[in-house]
Amino acid sequence: RWVHIVCALYVPGVAFGDIDKLRPVTLTEMNYSKYGAKECSFCEDPRFARTGVCISCDAGMCRAYFHVTCAQKEGLLSEAAAEEDIADPFFAYCKQHADRLDRKWKRKNYLALQSYCKMSLQEREKQLSPEAQARINARLQQYRAKAELARTTRPQAWVPREKLPRPLTSSASAIRKLMRKAELMGISTDIFPVDTSDTSSSVDGRRKHKQPALTADFVNYYLERNMRMIQIQENMAEQKNIKDKLENEQEKLHVEYNKLCESLEELQNMNGKLRNEGQGIWALLGRIIGQKLNIPAILRAPKERKPSKKEGGTQKTSTLPAVLFRQVMNCGICKKNHDQHLLLLCDTCKLHYHLGCLDPPLTRMPRKTKNSYWQCSECDQAGSSDMEADIAMETLPDGTKRSRRQIKEPVKFVPQDVPPEPKKIPIRNTRTRGRKRSFVPEEEKPEERIPRERRQRQSVLQKKPKSEDLRTECATCKGTGDNENLVR
Repeated sequence: RWVHIVCALYVPGVAFGDIDKLRPVTLTEMNYSKYGAKECSFCEDPRFARTGVCISCDAGMCRAYFHVTCAQKEGLLSEAAAEEDIADPFFAYCKQHADRLDRKWKRKNYLALQSYCKMSLQEREKQLSPEAQARINARLQQYRAKAELARTTRPQAWVPREKLPRPLTSSASAIRKLMRKAELMGISTDIFPVDTSDTSSSVDGRRKHKQPALTADFVNYYLERNMRMIQIQENMAEQKNIKDKLENEQEKLHVEYNKLCESLEELQNMNGKLRNEGQGIWALLGRIIGQKLNIPAILRAPKERKPSKKEGGTQKTSTLPAVLFRQVMNCGICKKNHDQHLLLLCDTCKLHYHLGCLDPPLTRMPRKTKNSYWQCSECDQAGSSDMEADIAMETLPDGTKRSRRQIKEPVKFVPQDVPPEPKKIPIRNTRTRGRKRSFVPEEEKPEERIPRERRQRQSVLQKKPKSEDLRTECATCKGTGDNENLVR
């Protein structure tokens, strides 16, 4: 067999009998497991990507592999300078690590040389005379005889006696012959992606695809695949029977549904006729009495639900009754259900509030995460305590605990001889949007019904009585003062 000199120089493990003449070439020192081990990243036809031996990029930690001839075509081969003393002066880099301008120049020269050789060969064949062709053939015979004599007289290279197995798919000539045979037999030559990993099982326990070979792994894979195919076919038959039953039931339900729709339309028509007759009788009674009577609710036409923009505002509503209704939440302050998208849920009292009804009002939704929750101002006031500790543990709705820093309010100075002012408590239900909350003294507070949730929360979260502050003099100058010029 013959070997490209450039392939022998760049593939590691290839040896030469005579280094000066670069012949003969021996492949015995190269490991045969390299044949078809890596896939060329430059081959246009994926069938030939695993043929022969691929070399790797000489850049460190690069995983690009390619054939030497493919790299030569792309201009990726380079040699060290003559003055550099390197044991292996031949380098090959991938497109990512090679110099762009150098690679472009080499590729251009390679393509120009190939086209020049083809054109010159065609021109020589056209212009050659029979005498010149005979002279060339005679010279070729001489060179062939000389080469055959040199081959027989040179010492034979060492060849291992044991046979070295090699994958058939790593031979390009064998693949060409198989493709030609498939073309003659009319068999498709499309290839499928094959998993070449060494792992015998995947994550879900099933064996991955194995390449056809007389091995125990392939036999086990083949038998397991057949068993799985039988199970899948049985499962498909059962599912098909279930599907047929469900389709029959669906057809029966459709027939009953159509009958009910027809009967519903008849009842609606009859209801409309009776309503018109009742409205006429009611109008006649009004004329007899001489005054206009209010039509009772049973004689009024039912209000049709207007479709939203998402459902298409121009479409007419169906005469059939609506089955699904969206849950409507009311605000805990204004007790209205408008602007549902602006309602905010309190994680403590589980009530909804409008952003504008809160005190102070919010401009946007507060951000809730796994460890942070939002509570309204009422729950925040009820949950605050006057303990001396600055940091308290708070139990969240999901059972976890986190620390919340509590800010203590300044203790208000109250003289002993002046009775304390009655505390003003806001009335919740009297607030309207755009108005300030009204305050009434605690003694004159009207009796109002407290919701059950509020009563439970107030009973659990009760404030501890504040201790009176008897310090009425300055700690520095020992002078007396009041709440306006003294700070604690």
